[in-house]
Amino acid sequence: MSGTVHPRVSVSLISAGRWPLAQSLEYLASLGVGAISVTGSQLAAGAEAVSQILASGMQVVSVGTGGLSLIDTPELTLDRLTPVIEAAADLGSPCAFAPSGPTPALMPSDDGFARLIACLPTADAAARERGVRLAIENSSIATRQLGFVHTLADACWLAEEADVGVVVELQNCWYERGLPRLFATHHDRFAIVNVSDFLLGEELKFNRRVPGDGSIPLEWLLAHLLDAGYGGYFDLEYLGPAIEQEGYASAIARGVTWLSERLEGWGV
Repeated sequence: MSGTVHPRVSVSLISAGRWPLAQSLEYLASLGVGAISVTGSQLAAGAEAVSQILASGMQVVSVGTGGLSLIDTPELTLDRLTPVIEAAADLGSPCAFAPSGPTPALMPSDDGFARLIACLPTADAAARERGVRLAIENSSIATRQLGFVHTLADACWLAEEADVGVVVELQNCWYERGLPRLFATHHDRFAIVNVSDFLLGEELKFNRRVPGDGSIPLEWLLAHLLDAGYGGYFDLEYLGPAIEQEGYASAIARGVTWLSERLEGWGV
């Protein structure tokens, strides 16, 4: 890559999903990346993985999990989110997040939202005790089995009702109306913003592209986020056939360059 890495650029280790943790950390350090986000899959080795990440000196901006139901009881929601909360605290990360989890077959979304709002406060209190902000990510309709909160508008409404944060997944909300208004109203709840591209006409599920290679108006979105007052990290997170074909090293380097150049150019 060319140029320096902007300090508000982070990279999700999902973007090098098949690399061992040590290889990902070493490569990102060689690029000059100083911030990462991680998920449970990268922490499968437990204390050893935590030690590796801490030894790297990388700032961990978020720790994520997913796939578990969060709407059964407050106690079960706490049990299911405790590992990601503890991991975030151990890594010095300010954010632990998850998509909303699935709903049972035939359950209306209204019921799912009501149950999630009722179940989150216990886990949120536990996160706050560890100095961690609990957040919910808006997920794709193509992965309904992972979450039922799809639009950013719904994620922001939920966050206000449950008093939690939001992980803004631009891949899953770029097509919504009124995004500048949502950004302006709710940016204080945005824990992190995930950045990737998508090429219209391609398969939707798990199929992302390097920023600038697709159809999403990313520069418009980023500019409105900054104008709204968002002050957090922009996290590069992508996966899919195009990324695998290009190779992680090239795809990550190009994304870091693209995002850093925009932020530098805007004087951020």
